[in-house]
Amino acid sequence: MPVPELVRPAPPPTRPGLALPRPAAFACTGVLLGLFLVGSTTPSPMYALYQQRWHFSAIVLTEVFAVYAVAILAALLLFGSLSDHVGRRPVLLAAVVVEIVAMAALGFAPNVGWLFAGRVLQGLATGVATSAISGALLDFQPPGSNRGPLVNGVASGVGMAVGSVLAGALVQYAPGPTLTSYLVLIAAFALSLLGVLAMPEPVPHRRPLRDALRPQRPTVPAGRGRTFALLATTMLASWTVGGMFMSLGPSVAKGLVADAPYVVGGLTVAALAGVGGITQLVLSSWSGRRAVRVAAPLMIAGLAGVAASVLVGSAAVFFAAAVVLGVGWGLMFMGGFRMLTGLATPEHRAGTSAMIYVVAYLSASVPSVALGTVSTVFGLTAATLAFAITAAAFSLVAALATLGHR
Repeated sequence: MPVPELVRPAPPPTRPGLALPRPAAFACTGVLLGLFLVGSTTPSPMYALYQQRWHFSAIVLTEVFAVYAVAILAALLLFGSLSDHVGRRPVLLAAVVVEIVAMAALGFAPNVGWLFAGRVLQGLATGVATSAISGALLDFQPPGSNRGPLVNGVASGVGMAVGSVLAGALVQYAPGPTLTSYLVLIAAFALSLLGVLAMPEPVPHRRPLRDALRPQRPTVPAGRGRTFALLATTMLASWTVGGMFMSLGPSVAKGLVADAPYVVGGLTVAALAGVGGITQLVLSSWSGRRAVRVAAPLMIAGLAGVAASVLVGSAAVFFAAAVVLGVGWGLMFMGGFRMLTGLATPEHRAGTSAMIYVVAYLSASVPSVALGTVSTVFGLTAATLAFAITAAAFSLVAALATLGHR
């Protein structure tokens, strides 16, 4: 899932005399973010294959996804400001190394326990990296521009889409269906280490490490708790959809398409995340309120289409609905995050961002586990219908919650 960027003050000057100029460092940082998000969705097309191989239930499948989201949340809360203290480059180097270890654990996993371990390591690495990357994008972006936040959102959506499609194709056609994708990623991350080493370090003043390791307590802006709670339904709506599509979505698509089921599973995530990322790029000038107002009916229509597709057994209806849902998902996420961060006072931005992360990742993980339980007890069709009804209700509430917000 895409990670909201931290709101940061004006960047300090970078140190002169290093290999990469600022524009190249900005591009390298954006590519690195996309690479981490490619890795985040790579396991999605493999989940059905893992289920067949190790005979675990749908609830275990969704728990594998949930531990990844929880690990990202823990990393953001504990180490979200680490790069402000010790520098961007050391944090990114460490995150890339941990990500490589996680890819190896997933690629050579002999049982489902290794999947849990690999996804925890991957979540920790991704959480630490995206925090540092969001700061670096703001550090390296052209002065006076808004390219950092734009690249953050677009790279996240496109990265997740590329990861799921590439993994689906490799699982379907390459030898070693659960290994090849991870070997490709290990090589790509190893190559990215050279780019990180060549980046200038934009944090000139280092502070004690013990200050960086203090957890950031999530906070709601004083006197704005009710407004925050209402607007947080936008995160609930968008991240519930994202969590379901990345955990159970490929299994739903696999049941609708007989040929090339793993490629189809990858396309499921791509239809949502890729379309959502492109939507944010095209409509980046929209206000938060406008984005949410347009997003809600699109999400409800898309969810109705997803429900109809499993009832009639139509893959065409499912993917058409996923595209509509992707447009709504991208707008809901973009608009909700803009409005929620707009509530924060300058001195409480980090704490408010942390609270947004708590809502977002709980919204991605808890409903996914609940749907896994429903799928195990009542079947995948029942779980999909329950998901569509619940997410549509969240979307409606999110739209109503923005009526009085300015």
